[in-house]
Amino acid sequence: MSELKGMTVNERLFTLNKFEAFDEAIKSKSTHQAVNILIQCELAREEALKIVKTIFQTPDKYGY
Repeated sequence: MSELKGMTVNERLFTLNKFEAFDEAIKSKSTHQAVNILIQCELAREEALKIVKTIFQTPDKYGY
């Protein structure tokens, strides 16, 4: 899906209809599920894990 190239994470989640699933994964503290969703959005595993860890460290900053 080269159409995702250059998109932000939020844009990718929205385009692939994964926003709600990602929010639920974060709210339930499911690192595995959240990372897998980001991988489906064509992010590398390492990048996805870094994003999820950052959200868990400062959830208020990201609306959680």
